[in-house]
Amino acid sequence: MAQLRLLALLAEQPRRSTDIASFFDQAPRTVTQAIDALEQNGLVSRSPAADDRRSKLVQITDAGRVTLGLAMPLYDDIVGQTFGSLTADELEGLNAAVKHLNRLVDHLESKSSVTATRAPAAKARAHG
Repeated sequence: MAQLRLLALLAEQPRRSTDIASFFDQAPRTVTQAIDALEQNGLVSRSPAADDRRSKLVQITDAGRVTLGLAMPLYDDIVGQTFGSLTADELEGLNAAVKHLNRLVDHLESKSSVTATRAPAAKARAHG
């Protein structure tokens, strides 16, 4: 479902992955993984940004548009059935909980990547 939301966003216009991460309030690494999966399936493509060659624009492909068109009715039905029975207060609480969990996961991911990059240096010092 997250990939469908990403395709829907890209159907509006191409975007940089940093802008996508900001829009969805996700870690850049998480968004990069989602883009990689969509690109492997031919649903999005990356191209250099005109104003900054180091930056890439992510855009939906024709196959991505077809997939989005086929999947959106099912997506809308699932969302309606899943969240349609919740009150506004319940939805607000759920949204707050999800944001909290995303921040926690981002923190844990960044902490583990710091540990992983330090581990080889620590081993070298221990054996050296």
